[in-house]
Amino acid sequence: MEDKIKKYIKNEKIYYVLKLTSLFILFIIWDSIFFEIFGKFIINLSMSYKVFFSFIVNLLFLILIVSVYFKTLKKDFKLFFKDFFNNLEISIKYWLIGFIVMVISNLIIIIITNGAIAGNEEEVRKLIDISPLYMLFSVSIYAPLTEELLFRKGFRDIIKNKWLYIIISGGIFGGLHVLPTIIGSWLVTESIIISELLFLVPYCSLGIAFAYTYYKTNNIFSTICMHSIHNTMAIILYLIGSGL
Repeated sequence: MEDKIKKYIKNEKIYYVLKLTSLFILFIIWDSIFFEIFGKFIINLSMSYKVFFSFIVNLLFLILIVSVYFKTLKKDFKLFFKDFFNNLEISIKYWLIGFIVMVISNLIIIIITNGAIAGNEEEVRKLIDISPLYMLFSVSIYAPLTEELLFRKGFRDIIKNKWLYIIISGGIFGGLHVLPTIIGSWLVTESIIISELLFLVPYCSLGIAFAYTYYKTNNIFSTICMHSIHNTMAIILYLIGSGL
């Protein structure tokens, strides 16, 4: 199917732009589509069934994006384990750099804002408290696969310049982690908007680290694995800290 579409469009770059744009728009509005269609039905469900519904919606998008990038996933999976230790070393190295920048910048922001945390982080914590198992799936499987395929593979297909790709990939990745809170708080308080803009630094640092890793290894599993490990460690630490 993909080869037929490529032949029809002819220009490969236009094909990749249309592909990424379509998936990116779906990624943003996917949940809203289903909640708009089934909203009246969902509102009467118990919290457990609402969580299950969200799981199914996420799973459907995951199936969609995996099917779109199946060839890449299949090829890179084999190559990742063929040169496993080298890929792992590069992945850990650049993730660690991004993680250190993330931790330091978070600490500085906490000091500047008297203990503020990112809106995205606050929302994740609330959802973990409600349904830890669903959130484990969401942050450890769903987010790493969908976000890495879109932000790393998708942008790499279009942007060939090394640093332009790394900056755009990391910047948009970070931006989408703070943008919902900024939009939601636009009419509430200026201080929230400012603090969220500051949180661009830690989120972008990790996005840039993942983008650089993908550029170095040219293997999407290098970033999917580290993204998954990072998120899983974060949720486990939160669960331990909260006593859940």
